[in-house]
Amino acid sequence: MSLSEIKLDRRRLLGTGAALAGVTLLPSIARAQTTLERIKSTGIVSVGIANEKPYGFVGTDGKLIGAIPDIILAALQPHGVKEMKAEIVEFNALIPGINANRFDVIGAGMYIRPARCEAIAFTDPVTRAGYGFAALAGNPKGVNSVADLAAHADAIVGTQNGSAQVESLAKGGVPQDRTVLFSNATEALAGLKAGRVDVIFFPGLELGDLLKTDNDPAVERVDPFNQAINDKGEPEYGYSALGLRKADTELKAVLDQEIASMLASGRLLEIISAYGYGKDELPTPEDTAEVLCKA
Repeated sequence: MSLSEIKLDRRRLLGTGAALAGVTLLPSIARAQTTLERIKSTGIVSVGIANEKPYGFVGTDGKLIGAIPDIILAALQPHGVKEMKAEIVEFNALIPGINANRFDVIGAGMYIRPARCEAIAFTDPVTRAGYGFAALAGNPKGVNSVADLAAHADAIVGTQNGSAQVESLAKGGVPQDRTVLFSNATEALAGLKAGRVDVIFFPGLELGDLLKTDNDPAVERVDPFNQAINDKGEPEYGYSALGLRKADTELKAVLDQEIASMLASGRLLEIISAYGYGKDELPTPEDTAEVLCKA
């Protein structure tokens, strides 16, 4: 290459650089979809469950069902969701699992607790859980609370050995000689039918599922049932909600709006009653995640 050719190439390079100096080159960055956007676009929501009845479980046909997944589907159907995919993990792996992006929503009936609120976001509650009685049809002893039971000198109660209910009964003034202990809820129900006890005392959600499975008109859930009162003078309830990643604020807003609408319309009660829940398991509009995370 001659000297004149070299000089010409240099001028061309300098001219090209000068032209480029006036141009701002922007990298092509595609904004990642939010969880809500992806759910809407695919029509599929992935739900983390512990495979427990009546909360969230896989039925014999392989489909995800349960009170909590049914609520999720009802809330997201107006937003294009047509399918739920179950991700089964141990209960204590649900929070790590959602934070590791293994699924979109925790649908396992997880209670709102302040410590959990530090790790994940919760929707407003979809159920509240206390205890309940079941009795023979008509509730012959007429007991609607642990206090009623304690005051009724010849009423006998059955519950599960080693359970929290045993302590609740003792705390409520029910003497040990009027408390019959069974190994599980199924045996307690058999004891009720056999006349060994007048009522059985279990967590409301468990009791509801037990009676739904048994499907015997000779036994009924006592309604109303007045919950025990805690040290603050308030009923002792646990509030379950849908668990989300903290970053999924759009999804939380949509779910909270739909949950409030279903609670007001009666649709929420309709959904949970299919799994043996009663109106005592409904939260109130004042029971919000914000309040319960600080409780």
